[in-house]
Amino acid sequence: MGMAPEAFWLMPMGLFMDLWACHRQYLGLEETHREITVDDVIPVDL
Repeated sequence: MGMAPEAFWLMPMGLFMDLWACHRQYLGLEETHREITVDDVIPVDL
């Protein structure tokens, strides 16, 4: 990940998981998370 081993092992778990998700998105293995609301599901024009 381009950092010193000490910095890697001492980073918070949440930061590691965020960096891992970014890495998977970069490789194309994971899509970005998108929040879907009721307005996205039900069309406005009836």
